[in-house]
Amino acid sequence: MATITLRKFHRYISLLIAVQLLLWTISGIYFSFNKIENVRGEQYRVPKAETLIVDSLKLEKLDFESAMQIIKEGTILQPQTIEIIEEPKRGSEYRGRNLPLYKVVSLSNEGKEINVYQDPFTGEIVAIRSAQWRIWDLMWGLHIMDWVDRDNIDNFLLKVFSFLAFLTSISGITLFFIKDQYL
Repeated sequence: MATITLRKFHRYISLLIAVQLLLWTISGIYFSFNKIENVRGEQYRVPKAETLIVDSLKLEKLDFESAMQIIKEGTILQPQTIEIIEEPKRGSEYRGRNLPLYKVVSLSNEGKEINVYQDPFTGEIVAIRSAQWRIWDLMWGLHIMDWVDRDNIDNFLLKVFSFLAFLTSISGITLFFIKDQYL
């Protein structure tokens, strides 16, 4: 009959969670080297821009031309196309925002495509999404182990792997100090 020793336990549990530990480390490094303000697209906003914001009680949507003009005045981006989003989509760039929204595809000075999400009634820019944000979002999903929606930090899998990582650390520290070959 095979017995489970501390060394075997540590070895096999380490194999089980090694990939997730690596993902936590890589994503943590990515987070620490990127300013959240840049991820959110703050560098594309015009500082203290006096842009037209329509009365929030208005019941009609802004026309596309007015919406694009607000983007031109409130950001350093060049609006290209505009579309309206009325249906929520799982894991989208605009998740957590009230719908409908205008999605204004814009170009930066470097020619990079940036999505600007705008309230169609008030003209308020509610989110700016770039490739940097998309990478951050991917890393966040890997970090919290929510690969689809990327916003549920209270998921069962994350709790289990966190506890297993804790057990692996404790067993590794114990094995460092105890040299008995039968453990």
